[in-house]
Amino acid sequence: MAQQTGILGIQGTVGGLVFAKDGSIRQKPASNKASFQAKDSMARVRENASEFGGAATASKLVRDSLRVAIQAASDKRMVSRLTQAMRAAIALDGVHDRGMRQVLKSNLAPLLGFNFNLGAGIGQNLFFQYTLTGNGQGVTLAIPSLNPQTDIAAPTGATHYEIVVGASSVNFLGKTYQQAAVAAPLGILPLNGAALTNRTVVATLPAAPGADDLVVGVLGVNYYQQLNGKYYPLNNNASNPLAVEYVNVVASAVPAGGGSATSYDTTLTGPNQDAQGVTLAASAGDTFGFNALATGGSAPASMDVSVGGAQVASVAYLDRYAGQAFTFTHNGAAHTGAFAATVNF
Repeated sequence: MAQQTGILGIQGTVGGLVFAKDGSIRQKPASNKASFQAKDSMARVRENASEFGGAATASKLVRDSLRVAIQAASDKRMVSRLTQAMRAAIALDGVHDRGMRQVLKSNLAPLLGFNFNLGAGIGQNLFFQYTLTGNGQGVTLAIPSLNPQTDIAAPTGATHYEIVVGASSVNFLGKTYQQAAVAAPLGILPLNGAALTNRTVVATLPAAPGADDLVVGVLGVNYYQQLNGKYYPLNNNASNPLAVEYVNVVASAVPAGGGSATSYDTTLTGPNQDAQGVTLAASAGDTFGFNALATGGSAPASMDVSVGGAQVASVAYLDRYAGQAFTFTHNGAAHTGAFAATVNF
C-alpha cells in the first residue's frame, strides 16, 4: 500500500508505478508465473520453493497442535526458527527426489530441546530434577522434588508460578494433529510456598498416536502476580520458558552424508577441550563425541546440555553441526542427542 511521506512524497506502489524511498520511480515488474512454472532454468527455484512451503506447513502444524502451551511463551523469531528446523528435517529425507522431500517423523529427533522462547531458557529458569516420558496416549511429567524458593528463577514482580505441560501428536503426511488434555495439573502455586514432592502431571491424547505420528511433549512455566485475590499473568513473554522435552523418536547416530552408527571420529573431554569447531565445557571426566565436518556454515552457535533438569555442560559449535548426532557421557551414563540450542536428557 502506498504511503504519503511528505507534501509530495509517495512511497510504495501506485497503479503500475513503484515509488522508491530514494525518490526514484520505476515500472512495477510483471508477474511471470508461466515462466516460473515452465522454464528449465527455474527448476532449482521451484524445488526450493516447494520444500520451503512444506517446511512452513509442518511448522504451522506443530504450532497449532501446541497453541495453548506456547501462547504465553514465544519470541518474535519463534515461527521462523521452527520453520528452519523443519527445513533441516526435510533436508534429511533420503527417500524422495529433490523438491518432493518431506518432513518425516524419523528425521525429527533434532526437535528435542527446541526452545520456543530464546529469552528464557529452561536451563536458566528451572533447577529441579524432572523427567518427561511418553507411553501410548500419555506424556508424563514426574517431579521428585521442587522447592520454588530455590529451584525456580522467577522474574521480578512474580508471586506465583504454574508448571506448563503440553503434548500433541502430529501427522505430517496427513496434515492432522491431536492435542492432549492435562489430566492432573499442579495449579497456580506461590513462589514462597512449601516444597513439592513426588508429583506427576499426565497429558493424555484423545487417541493413540499412529506409527507415523510425531508425539511432542513440552515443559515450561507461566508466572503470575497476585492482587486482591486474583492472579494476573505477567504478560511478559521474555520471562516464560517453554521447550520441547520429549519426542517419540530416537536420534540417529548417523550424520548427514554418512558415518558410523556406533562410533564417532572426534571425542572431547571435560572440563575444557575443543576440536574441529566444537568446544566442550563440562565436568572433569565427561566426554562428548561427534563426527567432524570440514565444510558447511561457520557461524557461531551454542548448546546447553541438561541431565534430569539440571544443566551439566555447555557446547560451543559452528552452525554446520546443527542437527548432527552426538553422544554425551555424564557421570558414567551415555546419552545420544543432536546439536541444538538446548538438549535435555
